[in-house]
Amino acid sequence: MDDVSSSIYDSLMNSPTLYEWLSTVSFTPNGKASGPSMITYEMLKHLGTRISALLLILIHACLSKADIPDLW
Repeated sequence: MDDVSSSIYDSLMNSPTLYEWLSTVSFTPNGKASGPSMITYEMLKHLGTRISALLLILIHACLSKADIPDLW
């Protein structure tokens, strides 16, 4: 679309901050199926801030290397 600025995509692949990650996880619904990874939203909600921060480091690494596991 000619009237949409391409700059809206500039931050599309920016890694989430810890605050953004925790906020997103907190709003995920409970009672949903885990999918192939076998990780449920409830599991992510119970990780706590310290382990969530470590998981976020892994997520950042996957995004920066453009190497995202198939099960995700």
